[in-house]
Amino acid sequence: AEATRIILATDEDREGEAIAWHIEQALGPDKKKEKTPAPMDRIVFHEITKKAVLEALEHPRTIDMHLVDAQQARRVLDRLVGYKLSPFLWRKVMSGLSAGRVQSVALRLIVERENEIRAFKPQTFWTVEAALQKQQCTGRSTNECTPFHVTLDTIDAKTIEKPGLLDKTETDAILQDLEKAAFSIGTLEKRKRVRSPNPPFTTSTLQQDAFGRLGFSAKKTMTIAQQLYETGLITYMRTDSFAIAPEALHAAYEHLNASFGPDYAIRGGRRFKTSSKLAQEAHEAIRPTDPARTPDAVKEKSKDSAQARLYELIWRRFMASQMPEALFDETRLMIRAHGKKSYGLKGTGSVIRFDGFLKLYSYKTTDVILPELAEGESVASAGVEGVEHQTKGPARYSDASLVKTLEESGIGRPSTYAPTISTLEERGYVVRDDDKRFSPTEIGEKVITLLVEHFADIVDVDFTRSMEEKLDSIASGQKEWRPVLQEFYTPFAENLKTKYETVAKENLTEPLDRACPTCGKPLMIRHGRFGRFIACSGFPECKYTEALPPVSLNIVCPLCAEGTVVERRTKTKRLFYGCSRWPKCSFASWRKPTGKLCIECGSPLIETPSGEKCSNKSCSFKGKKQKAKNDE
Repeated sequence: AEATRIILATDEDREGEAIAWHIEQALGPDKKKEKTPAPMDRIVFHEITKKAVLEALEHPRTIDMHLVDAQQARRVLDRLVGYKLSPFLWRKVMSGLSAGRVQSVALRLIVERENEIRAFKPQTFWTVEAALQKQQCTGRSTNECTPFHVTLDTIDAKTIEKPGLLDKTETDAILQDLEKAAFSIGTLEKRKRVRSPNPPFTTSTLQQDAFGRLGFSAKKTMTIAQQLYETGLITYMRTDSFAIAPEALHAAYEHLNASFGPDYAIRGGRRFKTSSKLAQEAHEAIRPTDPARTPDAVKEKSKDSAQARLYELIWRRFMASQMPEALFDETRLMIRAHGKKSYGLKGTGSVIRFDGFLKLYSYKTTDVILPELAEGESVASAGVEGVEHQTKGPARYSDASLVKTLEESGIGRPSTYAPTISTLEERGYVVRDDDKRFSPTEIGEKVITLLVEHFADIVDVDFTRSMEEKLDSIASGQKEWRPVLQEFYTPFAENLKTKYETVAKENLTEPLDRACPTCGKPLMIRHGRFGRFIACSGFPECKYTEALPPVSLNIVCPLCAEGTVVERRTKTKRLFYGCSRWPKCSFASWRKPTGKLCIECGSPLIETPSGEKCSNKSCSFKGKKQKAKNDE
């Protein structure tokens, strides 16, 4: 009340602008006392550092009402959908459910991906691979004589169509022919390849890389990033812009030049331009506030290892973005082989000549060293083999791939990705499988089936994207927010009224041939937010419930050999596999056991995305050996 100046320093995004406006309204003139409030200034900054705050204080501005209107429109729009459609789900499906403008579209993506996986039929195919070496290398083992590998690409000048050879008999005939064939270098193409660094992180790319490299969920990533921002270590973490402040570019150059030398620093820095029309270029990308503050320095001061790990990821990504490109020498070769037929086999080799940004931010690279070869030169075979494969269906969405799809589809904003995923889990619409990927629950699928049939626009990607574009038009002052809402709400409300009258309630109960031990009435299977369970048909008078027995894999427990392996879930609903005799037997595995034992150490084999694998991390068995043993 006695202040001579009031400064509004809320976050720089639309939500922050709206909060500042609400505060301004709350502190406005008091009509009863006729007291004029102190002058109010709006300031923004991208990082909580002394320099940034002082500079913001020197350049105050007024509240941007276009941003406020855009936030108001989003808030009202989301509540119209959530507050109106959720009660419809309670009435027609079950209580405790919810619908959301972004949430329901994300759930539809997950459900449709699951349907694609179910419909996929794997196809067996074979590739033919040959190990070759220089003629004079037979029986010798030097670097120059290390075999290099090529893959069959053409037969009698006809390219093998994807996925590969589909006939085992044909594959065996080709192998027999190649074992007697003469090999020579057909064509040899050498070129230099340049790989550029990625831009610094935005919200979505941070969530994607944190999941892929650190195993962090979107929610965990944003919680930790918020902590790093509040302690002044990184810039604002809700952004879709690649912009970088000039002083940050200079600081990065100074540190890289001092630490790695002039070959690893770019004078003047590197700037990036976003391709997204919706990006808010006034914001900065996510970067360390002080590029000279290394991850090691943060590790020494931080008691939280997760914070230190995420900071290191952000620091390395930003610093790598300011380093030169990596340079490779790449060789592509076509091998000719002549037997009963003529064959063409392709191979590629590459060698890093200058690591550039890879010194700080590594990626998987193919670094295959080839011997010195010349066109027309004869080469010797060190063995040919046919490798059996199966085509792979689409993978379930992970935090990373779901966020990427939402961003590419123009759905949601940086601030909405993590809350959207959390809501899907909290509502029991999805659970995580043993690879931490999202699998829809039965109730999640029922909700989407109903929404797609009766409220197609609400869960339509194109419609949702068009609404996001309209919200951005409001933020830029091109549209008024009330007409946009009216255009959406009028047909939505009419359709909702009709569906209340015409859509029948889902029957989510299944009778069991057992009586309730409490009251004697029949038991039945009911659906809850977190899956199915057994309950008394006399509810709510009788509240007896029990869990459904776990699903058995019909595999003998590899630890005790007495129980069977069953599916279980953690408190956070993540799937794992345990023994039916738990707690007497402590066997547990994130990966699905196959029922087979490793031929080298006797440990149980587990399923992985790349095939069977020994559960014993110190075991060195090879899958091909295991396959041969299984075939025997």
